[in-house]
Amino acid sequence: MTFFGALGTAVQGITAQATAIGHISDNVANASTIGYKQVNTLFSDLMNNKVIGDSGIIDSNKHMGVLATADFGNRRQGSIVRDLSSTTSIAVNGDGFIPVSRATGFDATRQPTGFEDTTYYTRLGDFHLETSNRLVNSAGFFLQAVTAQAGQTVNLNNATPEDFVVDTRPIAAVPTTTVGYSVNLPATALAGKEIVNGIGVIDAESNEQNFQLIWRKTAADTWDLNINTAQATPNNFGPITFTFANGLPTTMTTTDPNVTGVPNGAVGTTINFGVNVDYGSGAQAINIDMGTVGVIGPTSLPSLTQYAGEDREASNISINQNGLRGGEFKYVSFEDDGRIMYNYANGRTAIGGVVMLANFREPDRLERLDGTTFTESAASGEVAFGQPTSGNNGVGGLVTSALEQSTVDIADQMTKLMVAQQAYSMNGQVISAADSMLSRAVDMKR
Repeated sequence: MTFFGALGTAVQGITAQATAIGHISDNVANASTIGYKQVNTLFSDLMNNKVIGDSGIIDSNKHMGVLATADFGNRRQGSIVRDLSSTTSIAVNGDGFIPVSRATGFDATRQPTGFEDTTYYTRLGDFHLETSNRLVNSAGFFLQAVTAQAGQTVNLNNATPEDFVVDTRPIAAVPTTTVGYSVNLPATALAGKEIVNGIGVIDAESNEQNFQLIWRKTAADTWDLNINTAQATPNNFGPITFTFANGLPTTMTTTDPNVTGVPNGAVGTTINFGVNVDYGSGAQAINIDMGTVGVIGPTSLPSLTQYAGEDREASNISINQNGLRGGEFKYVSFEDDGRIMYNYANGRTAIGGVVMLANFREPDRLERLDGTTFTESAASGEVAFGQPTSGNNGVGGLVTSALEQSTVDIADQMTKLMVAQQAYSMNGQVISAADSMLSRAVDMKR
């Protein structure tokens, strides 16, 4: 290798070490950046295929310097820490990326006026709900997801995430249509014994209304059931007369035309009858379901029985209703399987969408951009979406109320910095030595 070759190689060494120090600087600066992926430096030697002067076997002149390139560790997993103060923080545990979009501009009320056609991908999951009812992370990128609603069938295998807007409207009431009821009446109770069970039912205006089932023993093995619906029209139904034999109901009769489904004779295999009540918001049909006679039913208790009790009181009481009160939107949260849940002040929840994670054939070859984001490149391959799960699905799973830390190890970076500094200095020494030797050679000719 000539003097000039030595000078060129040393210059390349300085350039390569400067590149490595630049990567180290980026890493150290982003040691606390959520979702940041450490950049390493790969060194490779440069070769000159032309052999000048020396042996073609030894090839001593073929080494011509060094090249430094970035090694993007986009698939490296960072440690996950809990962020219990937020219901909208998510961390990816696996190879996937969160699809996001960037607004092209904002109006005076900070509403996005549009979005770029490019889909970006990130591991920065510190989302929060902003004024346009979208979920945005600290870098200003908006979450993309598949919109879904309760009762709606969405084929996630072919679904593509899009701009997602949280529906913050109140959830509507679901008026009660069924009251499930089971009870054991005391066979040893005296005539005139009264037993009252009640539950609140939901009307069409989301109000809870009184619904009482009142039993009165009229004779041996005979009970009358009245249904009291105070402040409604009508406000009483019945009586419905039940007779029992060997602890089980045998007949069921009524003369009240407002009670439907009563056989007025032998009880069948199920006890199921209805009433139409108006709490002020229109007629509301409510079905009273006592399940299957003598068989364990949906309430995990026999439907209606009459067996002796120690204190002559009712037992094995179970009563429920299927109505749901409406409620104001309270907050949005995530589930580990990617479901986006709306939470309401009355305790109800509803699904609003699903986060789909993205993956690529070569995620380390994605194009890196500001804001801890990436875009698809020719080298990375095309995107493939999958629903987050704990299994081996290629995209990984989600950890809710958590954030993925930077993959930077400060101690490791400091060690690499010292090595790079020494290598940089040594290359400088080589330049000085080659310059000195070249000057000496020039002086010899003089």
